[in-house]
Amino acid sequence: FCASDSIFSCDDVIGHETYGYAPIIGLPWGLIGMGVFAALLYAAMMIQKEPDAPERTRMIYLLLLLSGGGIPVVLLLISYEVQIEKLCQYCTMAHLANVLVLVTSARVYRATQTNTWMEMSRDDLVLSTQRGRSEEA
Repeated sequence: FCASDSIFSCDDVIGHETYGYAPIIGLPWGLIGMGVFAALLYAAMMIQKEPDAPERTRMIYLLLLLSGGGIPVVLLLISYEVQIEKLCQYCTMAHLANVLVLVTSARVYRATQTNTWMEMSRDDLVLSTQRGRSEEA
């Protein structure tokens, strides 16, 4: 699946001596990605656990900042893949996940700004409760 004799080679991309590490800090891109995705997961879990909490807005901003800031990094890493003429499937999945988090975070942010965030949650709860009652009858 990741043979070095094909265009798909995770080892050639992740282990590249020049492009496998962040230029300024010298850490592997994979390690940086794990840290960023751990922070994204934490923020998403905090929002899900306490949707009414005052920290919700800060967590949404964190999601937007990290995923939005990840877009230039994704473009840089894709340019590295183009330069070495190899693709890493795992990296591509991480890039797509970053874009998905950004789009989802923007939608959540918009819902909180238009005050539809809690209305949607309440409507969903009411509908599921009414469905449960009608099924019991």
